[in-house]
Amino acid sequence: MNEAAPPSQGEIQRAMALEEEHQSRRPRTPEQGAETALRIYQDWQAQIEAAQADPQGRPAAPDLLSYIKGVAAEDSVTRADRGEVRAFWSWRSQPEGAPREVGHRYLAQACGESRGMQVLEDTPAGRKLDSYWLFEGPVRQALAQDFQVDAAQLEETSNQVWKTVSGRYAEAATGPVVAFTADIGRDSVLGADELPRLLAHEKVGKENIEFPIDMPRHEQLPREIDELIGDKTLRSQWRMEDIDPTASTPKDFAQKLAGMDVPERLKETHAAALGRLGAANSYEELNAPAPQREQRTPVMRNEFLPGVKIRPVAMPAAARAPASQHGVINPAAALTLPPPAAVQQPTGVER
Repeated sequence: MNEAAPPSQGEIQRAMALEEEHQSRRPRTPEQGAETALRIYQDWQAQIEAAQADPQGRPAAPDLLSYIKGVAAEDSVTRADRGEVRAFWSWRSQPEGAPREVGHRYLAQACGESRGMQVLEDTPAGRKLDSYWLFEGPVRQALAQDFQVDAAQLEETSNQVWKTVSGRYAEAATGPVVAFTADIGRDSVLGADELPRLLAHEKVGKENIEFPIDMPRHEQLPREIDELIGDKTLRSQWRMEDIDPTASTPKDFAQKLAGMDVPERLKETHAAALGRLGAANSYEELNAPAPQREQRTPVMRNEFLPGVKIRPVAMPAAARAPASQHGVINPAAALTLPPPAAVQQPTGVER
């Protein structure tokens, strides 16, 4: 199966169902937050018991936050029953044929199920961290009140663990990957951490990052430049903030585009785009129609009779040459000739 193919209608329907199911488990009340916090504590206690039973195995974490960090740093980021291709995701969109927007995470999971791809949230480490809902207010309040977890440290840990586990997940890639995303935000996990790792990865790189979701059309850019940055080798390198028409100029984007790693097949198109972007002070100017050049009458040279001038005024209709000469005008009909006796007809010239 082509892992980079657009999501099918069945996969889109499955993604919407996964999203609804996941959101239904979100802790929204203090009671639900307390249940989740207690489960995290129980997982920590189970690790302590396992360490006591097997002193040679994984050591127990000294506190609850250390336990959570250990999940991100040590639990597996590979699902044993899936293949080698890894899926990544960011944000959400409304794919063609979908009745509403859907999170790209759920599209990745739906395609992961049907195509046998790895998805972070389906791996042992990702699944456990996802079930802890560390960014939810009721969970944080319960951890602080019931288990004396410092709120500031919990905030720092929540951000750190997802960066840690996503970095490990990206580093574990063994070949081509797919990224479920439309535009890529500079501050997203995909844009800030995962893609830079994948671009530098010796087994991935810019040629091995595929995009199952079409890039949206950026109307502030001429179509040929928009198509250039939509090429997978460049799409993985730029960020949506680079072409924000309210916060940047074409010259700003030209500077960013100039620093991208461009394959040989796009060098000429890349150079043309840089020239056009660099010459415009605004996106309105970038898209303005090119000025029309002044039309000039071409200089006509007499290649048949040197010294004989061609009339500089409009001429009557001239006889056409035979069709085999593709409609070339008979040159003799356009010439003002001296008296016959003064002209020596060159040889080999057709009348």
